[in-house]
Amino acid sequence: MSLDAVVYCDCFERNLCRTAPQPEWGVHVAEDGAREQTTKNLDEQIAFDIWNRDACEHENGVALHHRLGNAALIGLFRRLLSPRAGHLSIITSKVTYSGSHCGDCLCLADVQRLGDEVAVLAELHDADHSNEEFLRQFEQQLRELVECSLRLRKPIVF
Repeated sequence: MSLDAVVYCDCFERNLCRTAPQPEWGVHVAEDGAREQTTKNLDEQIAFDIWNRDACEHENGVALHHRLGNAALIGLFRRLLSPRAGHLSIITSKVTYSGSHCGDCLCLADVQRLGDEVAVLAELHDADHSNEEFLRQFEQQLRELVECSLRLRKPIVF
């Protein structure tokens, strides 16, 4: 098990898809920022999935994807960051609270706060060389996710 984070592209909203979706698919942008269909017809759902995979330059509409770590690594982050949980409330309560949560997302207000917390995270260090490398990679991944999310005005999805 691992924890992954994505930010979806805005190609559909900006009319940048290679081809238009079929009207009967009922394509719209979901709360998490992904392209979604509303059809109940199985053949149309399959056709949507095929279209969505290559609808734009971003496979399945994913502008940015990061594998933040497996359950053990996320547990390490929880342990290392818990003494500063008051200053890292988004990271500790909405990102590292589980090593395998999925289906939830950070709204733009939380993403803004996460950006502030990434600056705090940059000041935290660990004497163990491996832990320090993991922290710096985690910091960089979160920074990239925040920047992409704010630029596209899309949530970060886990």
